[in-house]
Amino acid sequence: MNDIIETPPSPYWMLHFIVKHGDWIAIVCGLLPLIAAIGAMLICPMTPWVIVAGAGASGFMFLLMRAFVELVRVIVDMLLPK
Repeated sequence: MNDIIETPPSPYWMLHFIVKHGDWIAIVCGLLPLIAAIGAMLICPMTPWVIVAGAGASGFMFLLMRAFVELVRVIVDMLLPK
């Protein structure tokens, strides 16, 4: 017989994933609007203001995702059993 007792997977696996990889998730989500703006600039070069808008959206998205990651970390730290 198998003496190894398997523990069930955590129902909060996504929260643990965000706690572990949240810094990289915020950076990637922050860069996506800038990458999209650069792609739009390459497709239609007559709109240089798109880069400025993309940089602004990129900064806003990064700050928004950092706040979300910190909020999830507080929730996991205070409310989930250890």
